Amino acid sequence: MTGNLRSNYGFVLSGAILAGLSTFVYFAEQLHADTNAKLKVSTFSGAYKISQEKAFFTPFTEKTGTPIEVTTHKQPLVLLKKWKENVGTSPDVIDLSAYHAEKACDAGYIMPLREEDIAVGANNEPIAKDFLGNSLIDCAIPTVAWSALMVVKNGKFEKKKPRTWSDFFNVKRFPGKRSLKKSARYTLEMALMADKVQPNDIYFTLQTIEGQKRAFAQLDELKDDIVWWENSKDAISNLELDETVMGLAFNGRLFNAIIGEGLDLNLVWQGQIYDLDYLAIPAKSQQQQKAINFINFATSPQQLAEQSKWMPYGPMRSSSLQYVSNHEIADIHMAPYLPTTKAHFVRALKFNESWWLSDEGKKLEEKFAQWLAGELNWPEAQSKESD
Repeated sequence: MTGNLRSNYGFVLSGAILAGLSTFVYFAEQLHADTNAKLKVSTFSGAYKISQEKAFFTPFTEKTGTPIEVTTHKQPLVLLKKWKENVGTSPDVIDLSAYHAEKACDAGYIMPLREEDIAVGANNEPIAKDFLGNSLIDCAIPTVAWSALMVVKNGKFEKKKPRTWSDFFNVKRFPGKRSLKKSARYTLEMALMADKVQPNDIYFTLQTIEGQKRAFAQLDELKDDIVWWENSKDAISNLELDETVMGLAFNGRLFNAIIGEGLDLNLVWQGQIYDLDYLAIPAKSQQQQKAINFINFATSPQQLAEQSKWMPYGPMRSSSLQYVSNHEIADIHMAPYLPTTKAHFVRALKFNESWWLSDEGKKLEEKFAQWLAGELNWPEAQSKESD
């Protein structure tokens, strides 16, 4: 491996490595080599898969002559383990969530990647600066981000409008019901941001009893005004039916509600909670060089921007944003609906699924269930033993 994509403190790049990064001339030569065998790609289903077909799969085949065979998955870690143990059954490229990419990398299910395997930025930007949010890891390349964010129904507040999570939790100043996901996830992060905790400190704060008390104290102020949802569609219908005046919802569904259904909604990006996807190469891929060529192509600045023509997921490269344009069907500019534009990404919080699946996270989910039932009691501080 020429260089390490991740250290404990971020991206590692030496001057020598930067000098050796692939150029688009070299990339073009590599693309046209060995086009006979199919490239097998495993990804998620639905609109996401369609957006990849439009932005990545079809253009790659047109450019290189390499046909792509696409399958879908739901349990990637289970499949990756199986593929590693059974040579010849593995696809060549897989799309993974951030959590699954990190776990698969640690388990050796996906192969390490080199800096020179990544397409350079649009203006030869250093890779470390071009990919947003310290998102680079050893074995996978980030592609797009989606997020949960605050949404306010327009027309409900004529003078001053809610602009922060603190406003969201201020029922006196902004009266009306709020719609929230019935889970500790997202809800407690929001509560701490409303209590002025900075995004980078959220999960550290949630590990402490004092931080947890702060989060639940915020929720106590709002409890009688919450309409809970478990299906993300209900977050939209609550607003549409005037059951709530604001809420937490996912940006993809909000885009469809605004553009497809004509709902008059205001998206508040400050304090958005985002997550992202990665492309990786399973360890037993039979087409590793071709897979590298594909990932290089798909994660180039222009192609990541191309995907946003089909759905409102934000490219994870800063240099991609200059190429963002109109939606292919709706013919509206996509920048106002993407999580990763410069204005939207200022106070963004990276969702930490690994933390929620840890023992600490599971215990906090139990405390949230107790709080919902009105049964949450904090242990009394132990008094000092007398001498």
